[in-house]
Amino acid sequence: MWETIDRAIADEESRVVMLRGEGKSFCSGRDTQQLGKRLTGLSDFEHLTRGQARKLRLIESWKPVIAAVRGHAVGGGFELALQCDMRVAADDVRFSLPEIHYGILTDGGGSTITAALAGASRAKYLLMSGEPIGAELALAWGLVDFVTTPAALDVYALDLASKLAAKPPVHLAAAKYLVDGVHGERVKRGLRDELMVQTALFRTDDYQEARAARREKRAPNYTGR
Repeated sequence: MWETIDRAIADEESRVVMLRGEGKSFCSGRDTQQLGKRLTGLSDFEHLTRGQARKLRLIESWKPVIAAVRGHAVGGGFELALQCDMRVAADDVRFSLPEIHYGILTDGGGSTITAALAGASRAKYLLMSGEPIGAELALAWGLVDFVTTPAALDVYALDLASKLAAKPPVHLAAAKYLVDGVHGERVKRGLRDELMVQTALFRTDDYQEARAARREKRAPNYTGR
């Protein structure tokens, strides 16, 4: 996926990038069976740093990036949509940041971008509860910009992308630069903070307990360690 995104960003003929899921959902997040698995010799810090480097390329792209979101946008999938400049959602979509159920938190900007768009208390709700919200609530909270039907989603998002692509590309880049100047450095700082927090959470007893509880199909017994 990231190789395709990189090619789209680097393509001199394209002026706008649009992300959409190939199937029924935008992105169901990372494979939870792979949580904690690393390349041989790679530390948690190095693993997370590599992932964040990819996400920063999307955030820092000079081209506008539009997410067309349907079905589910879960965890890292929700963060991927948040990393885009604009979000068009189908009215059947469900957004969630369920990482807390796995003994971790977000590491792709889920905390800081959500807080910038929706406010602190709503970001805390999503992070602390792990519960999903629908398209209309996401629209009311400022987490998406437009809502349409699943059948009309692609046409709606492509029409938006076409309107932007017809504008002068330097002006698009300048507009993005100006607006990102308001929250951009805070988002980057938030990503660095998420990196440090996530690295620490991987070392907690409660993270191991969350993994064991899911593996053994039982309720976790957290100790705060």
